[in-house]
Amino acid sequence: MGRVHNELNRGDLSSALKLALGATKGEGGIERYGETLDPILNLWGMPEWAFLRNERLSALTSQQPAVAAEFGIVGIGNPLNSNTIIVVETVSSTSGAIISLRLEVVAHTVIAATVVTAAGVGSLRDRRFLGPGRTHFVTGTDAAAPPFGATVEIRAPAAANHWVDFNVLPVVLKPGDDLVVVGATVNNTVAVNFGWRERQAYPGELGSV
Repeated sequence: MGRVHNELNRGDLSSALKLALGATKGEGGIERYGETLDPILNLWGMPEWAFLRNERLSALTSQQPAVAAEFGIVGIGNPLNSNTIIVVETVSSTSGAIISLRLEVVAHTVIAATVVTAAGVGSLRDRRFLGPGRTHFVTGTDAAAPPFGATVEIRAPAAANHWVDFNVLPVVLKPGDDLVVVGATVNNTVAVNFGWRERQAYPGELGSV
């Protein structure tokens, strides 16, 4: 039974509402404000409120230099057993030549042997968080031709070193999956910018992993 009449605890959202309003005293949350104020408040409407929902805003820029006879790979991933959801919201990429750039979702185990994996990297877009995130990032090359996983989108820059934005976003990564950009022509540099948010998964949210 709730501590106050009609209390419904909604975890992070109940806490986020009170913090967004600067309410540091009293009990209750969404249901009590609704009784008295009839508020119209979108807890996803302000980027700084992601912090109140315990969602970490991050970004990463990475590059894979050209390697003869191999395809360049740059990506970010959700480590296995992380109990985290990663929502990739922006991806842009370029190459030193006019080549197709493939955005693919792939199980990390498929490419783990051919890439270098670094854990907990990324630049925080909300500087209030401390410590590394739950993501990892991958860079490397492979002599095998893509696709390595499920192709989400293919873009080609208009000129060498011209950046292109991928459109089929966001992509939600469950634990064990990577989102990678692969250069579709061998011996070419691949550079990528990623922007994402990550948070701990709620009970039952991950489904079968």
